[in-house]
Amino acid sequence: MDDPEIRNSRASRWMKRGIALLNQNTAASLSESLRWFEGAIQLRRSLPLPENSWYRYVLAAGWMNRGDALTRLGSQENLAEAVRSYDHALTLLRTLDLQSNSPFRQRLALAWMNRGITLQGQGSPASLRAALASFDETIALLRDPRANDGAEYHLILGCALTNRSNLLLWVAPPSPSRSRESAAEALALVREREEGELLAAETGLKARHILCQAIALQLADRATTIATEDLVAAATDAIEDGLALARHWEARGERRFRDLAAELFRFGARTYQMHQSHFLTEFVLANLDPLHSRDAFPTNPEMHSSADEAIAHTFAEIRRDAFGALTTPRFDRLLETVRQLRVTEARLDELRRGRSFVAAEGESSVGIADDKPDSTRWPEQGKP
Repeated sequence: MDDPEIRNSRASRWMKRGIALLNQNTAASLSESLRWFEGAIQLRRSLPLPENSWYRYVLAAGWMNRGDALTRLGSQENLAEAVRSYDHALTLLRTLDLQSNSPFRQRLALAWMNRGITLQGQGSPASLRAALASFDETIALLRDPRANDGAEYHLILGCALTNRSNLLLWVAPPSPSRSRESAAEALALVREREEGELLAAETGLKARHILCQAIALQLADRATTIATEDLVAAATDAIEDGLALARHWEARGERRFRDLAAELFRFGARTYQMHQSHFLTEFVLANLDPLHSRDAFPTNPEMHSSADEAIAHTFAEIRRDAFGALTTPRFDRLLETVRQLRVTEARLDELRRGRSFVAAEGESSVGIADDKPDSTRWPEQGKP
């Protein structure tokens, strides 16, 4: 039999081929990547694993990449097989000395996190509970005082906390309070890096979107003891900060956050319309009108639709309430709001006439849909 290092080197080349196919991210390339990952796994399973921790570490990478490919392919069968792949990786990684080698702990944390994402994708009550337990394992590993507390650890922990925050809204019963706590902790970890690093920005934007969803549940809960004005203030702060961050990246030519920015804008327009209608026009123009903000978003059909809907609802509410306010000081405020709405309505029409709608180029990696959970996956989790 050939030398173990020769076999390991061959497995490394096969892993690189598999990763290249994985990064193409098409159904055909993902299926083809499995052949290379599985070949590398077979080669490395024949290595002297008990006495060599590095061989166990790189074998775990093969199982993790296989799990990633299967998760992206989807279907319940593939997702179940992906979980089994992560379980193989975890079995290997838990035999390593986590205290003396920081990458060993990091890869174990990533295996738990991406296993949780796969379980979340299965969507059953049992798999969602198991996913939550997996995210908790990641968080415990990275919070351990013996762990390296460097910048990369903070970013991985931020991803895990964001995933946990999201999942806490999908388990039964949902826990918006705990979700907000996780989202806030994630934001504290990534905030200083959001304007310079894409993954930090993605994590921060998703954490804010999830935070808003949690606040929406609390606003709808008649039993909550939190004042409405406090919840609205927390939501609008998250929305304003998130949209400012998205505009920052848009100004740098980065288009991947447009879908998520549109979701935050929709939530913001609805929140201002319902709770602070006198600020609605300011919010709309600050994000959509380049005469008000140099970094305003390009004319976007989803954002304009959200703005139009919020303005129409506000007009309807004013018409309903105006008669009762005729002899009160509030009537003058309503008239001023109507004037601002008319001006904003005309400005949006002008923007639409003067500029064609700009659609996002390529496929967004952070699109949010109201009917499914959203997860943050750490990229390129495996290595050759």
